[in-house]
Amino acid sequence: MFEIEKPKIQCVETSEDGTYGKFVVEPLERGYGITLGNALRRMLLSSLPGVAPTSVKIDGVL
Repeated sequence: MFEIEKPKIQCVETSEDGTYGKFVVEPLERGYGITLGNALRRMLLSSLPGVAPTSVKIDGVL
């Protein structure tokens, strides 16, 4: 049976005024980043007017 390791989410940096946050989610199985990114995008568009991710950096991806 294939076993998927549960990703861990860490908040590694926030701004004093609460307008910036840096989060690390790891480890992710192949293809899981697309699922996670789409869920985040849909939640931000529908629930939080005026909020949008401005950048995403994924180590090891071109």
